[in-house]
Amino acid sequence: MAVRLTRTQLKQMVSQARAEAPNECCGLLLGSGDIVAEVLPARNTAADLPEPRDPRRHYYLDDQVQLKAMRLEQERGWQIVGIYHSHPATEARPSATDRALAFWQSPRYVIISLADASRPDVRAFRITDRSNGDGTPVSDSSGNPVKDVTEEDVVVT
Repeated sequence: MAVRLTRTQLKQMVSQARAEAPNECCGLLLGSGDIVAEVLPARNTAADLPEPRDPRRHYYLDDQVQLKAMRLEQERGWQIVGIYHSHPATEARPSATDRALAFWQSPRYVIISLADASRPDVRAFRITDRSNGDGTPVSDSSGNPVKDVTEEDVVVT
């Protein structure tokens, strides 16, 4: 599987990541199957949560963008192809926090790394709950779900 973006869409996401650094940026990718039809940038509201998180290391999608995405899904027959965010100073790999907070099973998680600001690295991952052969979720010793991470291609057209 892959996430298919246009050069313009990729440029939009990287520009947002650069503009919002040193904080993480975030947004949604809407479309059909693996094809992105629209990039919906969101405001990172991690600092506004009841238990605030540092927006330099965490992201939380603005509720208004999530509502807009739901409306577009109904109006246009789209789905959420991906959830994207940036890592301003670290590699484009899901962090332990990214894995722990990944509750969406279908969309890809797209990470934009600005660790090398001159050469942003964009990668896509599926982060899913691991299950036993009978479909029962696997938990760690603390009772948290164990996550499987699979890298997918990012195809730019």
